[in-house]
Amino acid sequence: MATVSCPDCGALVEVPPGIRPGDLVECVTCAGHALRVHETAGRWSATVAHRVSCPRCEAMVTLPEDVKAGDTIRCCGRTSRLTFAYGAFAAEEA
Repeated sequence: MATVSCPDCGALVEVPPGIRPGDLVECVTCAGHALRVHETAGRWSATVAHRVSCPRCEAMVTLPEDVKAGDTIRCCGRTSRLTFAYGAFAAEEA
């Protein structure tokens, strides 16, 4: 089975059968870290898929790869603006 290295902790994470580039896998070591897998020339790699909790309902929202501070997300019918500090995103009600 193929594996990827977690870019945060270095743990090896199995790539399940049937997974496609862009799909998410969970790091077995990092609590709550999702990894977005990529395949290039038959080799798998991973990047951290940033997540934020909705400031209203606490649901976890996985952010797109190209996200940046100041972007907005929608959850619970409300819009939240993203901030970035200390290596992590947060959502604040707009």
